[in-house]
Amino acid sequence: MVRSKGHAYVWDGERRFAPPIHRRWYGESGIAELNERLRAPPVALRFRAMAADLPPNRRSRLSPASVALTREVMALLFARAEPLVARHLRNYPLPEFDPERFASPLGRAASERYLRVLQEQDSSFRPKAVRGRRVIPPIVILGTSRSAESLRMHALFGPRIAYTHLENQRGNAHADYCLDVTAVGSDTASALLEYWWEGKEPSDHGIQEAYDTIFHEALHRLCDLANPFGPQYGPKGGAKEHYWMEEYEPFASHVERILVEHLAGGRERGILRRRVEA
Repeated sequence: MVRSKGHAYVWDGERRFAPPIHRRWYGESGIAELNERLRAPPVALRFRAMAADLPPNRRSRLSPASVALTREVMALLFARAEPLVARHLRNYPLPEFDPERFASPLGRAASERYLRVLQEQDSSFRPKAVRGRRVIPPIVILGTSRSAESLRMHALFGPRIAYTHLENQRGNAHADYCLDVTAVGSDTASALLEYWWEGKEPSDHGIQEAYDTIFHEALHRLCDLANPFGPQYGPKGGAKEHYWMEEYEPFASHVERILVEHLAGGRERGILRRRVEA
């Protein structure tokens, strides 16, 4: 079990501290409860249909196997991209850079020049070293309409889920990440299950987009662990992080190629059904 601890972070320049959540949520039973109780209705119905295809003695394997596979795919994708990501971390913008300026070609070039000078003169401006497996969030919830922020910051401080403090995004929440918790939204989860359970073609049903989402969840966590200035949250911090991951060229195009090559190999096509039925 991962030791429960608090997290210091920065919200658009303001330093904050999030107290530790209850240690139960880091263990297998806690993660299983979160996945069973917080599924969005479309995903909960999909899991019921999948379980109906299984003998009774196999049904209990389904939920933990799906979470384990999510973590495994995150790790595989990150391992393929790790050398590229390690180089790209040197370009992560300084907190004081305005996100709109950084997103322009001239602003990005200015940020890069400034960063190079600072990193050459002072090691505290260089990204922290992060071992590959640490980028996998310890708590993964597959197919939920609850935001990771509301879980981490409000609902998991005790051994029971504080439902009255949860934010419900009604079915199609985007996947998001917040200090040890990754909440994979229902659209992403449904597309993954189409591939992992039904064995659909990877070009169908938003499967590539789903893989892109869970890969970027690992990158979110990497940014929090490697940023020399600490995790960056808030509208400005989020804008810079998403640009750095999804639009910063040629990095974004390299990531797309990695995802396509991985899916072309078909490694996970139908694998969840095979594992559960074995």
